[in-house]
Amino acid sequence: MTKIACVTMMKDEDFFLPIWFRYYARQFGAENLFILDNGSARPPREMLPPELGRGCVNVFRLPLREDTSQARQAVHFDRQRFIAINGIIAGLFGYYDVVLFNDTDEIFVADPAIHADLEAYIRARAADGRIVAGIGLDLFHDRANESSLDLGAPIFKQRRNVVLNPLYAKPHLLGHAATMSPHAVTEPFVFDPELYLVHMKFIDAGRFLTRQQRRRDTDAQPGAWDSWKWDDTIAEGQLAKMEQRMPAGEPLSGDAVARQMFGRTGAVTIGGGDGPERLRLRAPKKKRVLDHVSKQTEHEMRQNRHVLPESFATCGI
Repeated sequence: MTKIACVTMMKDEDFFLPIWFRYYARQFGAENLFILDNGSARPPREMLPPELGRGCVNVFRLPLREDTSQARQAVHFDRQRFIAINGIIAGLFGYYDVVLFNDTDEIFVADPAIHADLEAYIRARAADGRIVAGIGLDLFHDRANESSLDLGAPIFKQRRNVVLNPLYAKPHLLGHAATMSPHAVTEPFVFDPELYLVHMKFIDAGRFLTRQQRRRDTDAQPGAWDSWKWDDTIAEGQLAKMEQRMPAGEPLSGDAVARQMFGRTGAVTIGGGDGPERLRLRAPKKKRVLDHVSKQTEHEMRQNRHVLPESFATCGI
């Protein structure tokens, strides 16, 4: 039996933690989920609805950055985070065969036209020790046609518009312990168009703006991502850009995306000798999908919105 663990790191994710937790608990069991809590105002258990919070909730409570020593604070914000993430995941590999990591506003979804669910995908495709990345998607709130999100109803029945985003093709589904960083890993991995990473930051306009305000007020540590510091005008503009994208002329297809990115269909090895050429040389020790996609292709990928096939409504989220 392949034993699978799911890990996230978060702070004050009252909205996204229940989505992340419920989705993965249904497939892998709450006892196999691990939350790295970086100083939330209230315990993660209290962020979950009662039917989830009463059960097993595994939490590693980490100190706030400002409560660590000057030597620890001198470490870059993301490097500090991933020292903890990589160390804990390495320990979990003493007990688990596969460990996946997400930010709390992300989930991995297997193509529902091919696989029954993510667990079935992992057992079929990712249980052989490989590291895997999927197609990155920004799922967003089309305010002209969609109401505020109802967490009591399936999300993919309420939100189906996505924009392709190769930055979110994160190689963070691990078949062995590895050194991850944001969007990257330090060794070759497989990009598989039968897998998607769905980034949910923009799925509800009101909650998105509220989250941005909180991050500006409390979470914009030196070295944090610039997107955490967006004011309301910039944040609103980011969502509006996605809403204004023209619909793609064909349904979303993993093989079509792979062909657009790499000129071929099917799985592709990234960072190996027979994989696609590396086109961007930033941080050469790190391997990420985006570095093998031309800037022109990236631009073209972002120009249209796509509609998720109706089969996604069965994905359990």
